Amino acid sequence: MSSKISAALAFVVAGTIAGSAMAQAGKPFPIRVAQQPQRWAVEWYIATKKGWWEKIGLQPTMSTFASGAPEVAAGAAGSWDVGAAGSIPSVLGAGRYKLQTIAIADEEAAINTIMATKDKADEYLKNPGLLKGKSIPVPLNSTGHWAASVCLEKKFKLKPGEWTFVNLSPAEINAAISSGRYDVTEAWAPNTYQLESTIDARIICSGRDVGLPITSNLFAHPQFAKDHPDIVAKFLALYLRVIAWERAHPKETEQYLGAFYTEQGVNIPPKYLARELKDRPAFTLKEQLDLFKGAGTGKSKADDWLNQVAEFMKSVGTLSKVPDSKEYVTDKFLLMIERDPALKKFAEDSSD
Repeated sequence: MSSKISAALAFVVAGTIAGSAMAQAGKPFPIRVAQQPQRWAVEWYIATKKGWWEKIGLQPTMSTFASGAPEVAAGAAGSWDVGAAGSIPSVLGAGRYKLQTIAIADEEAAINTIMATKDKADEYLKNPGLLKGKSIPVPLNSTGHWAASVCLEKKFKLKPGEWTFVNLSPAEINAAISSGRYDVTEAWAPNTYQLESTIDARIICSGRDVGLPITSNLFAHPQFAKDHPDIVAKFLALYLRVIAWERAHPKETEQYLGAFYTEQGVNIPPKYLARELKDRPAFTLKEQLDLFKGAGTGKSKADDWLNQVAEFMKSVGTLSKVPDSKEYVTDKFLLMIERDPALKKFAEDSSD
């Protein structure tokens, strides 16, 4: 064995021993968490406000990213240990460095939409043929791109080539449709709420309407997952604890979501907070176990959902091949929680 390999192994072993010693000493274990100003990050915000990180023995350092692409790039460089992002960044991270998907953060098909201005929405719904030849703004290679494509084909019965996508960012889309440059666009929440409240734009199709499995996902850096499986399980149990609490306290959850968004600079009118939670449901431990049943064999619902995303990414040239879901979709940490009575009790506790 070379001296370099021996040194590397010694470093890993030392790190693991140090982590175990810290846990045994009752000191909180430091964990670096990647987040975005998204609905699914409110769980960590609530956990902080409730003091639950310390209760389970973790000390988080939060890093906030504007979107999934820079977050995944930072993960590749080893800048964080655990986090969450949409399906496309999750699959990209899996393809590039085996980023491990450990749970579903939330389901988002309803918030990826096609919207039309109030004077055109009914016309397009009654006569989808009017959409032929339209230029439609969309952030290319996004879940919004996927949802818009399938909506146009499945709901409105158009054929590829009968419309043109214009690559714009969400902020550019808001400005373009608000100014009257376009009368139909792709949009996702919270931009949908802003367009509804400012120009009375209407949703004419969503990913849910056409059965797309659009999610955000919880994941762990592969090296951290290998070195500290017990810490990843605790992190996941904490997340699930907040989901259980949210189910029992919906009104308080709305208040926390509003406060979190305000702190993150996300402008959502308060009347949309309940809808944001309803349209982006999160899953309890039992529900997660059902979604991940068969993970590792490629036969779980989570495998199927992410494989569908990967096939879309391949079709638009984002991926050259579909990564093997058996290598990155895992129920290991959910099962660790399920089989540990104390951890399971924590994850299912809905009390304050």
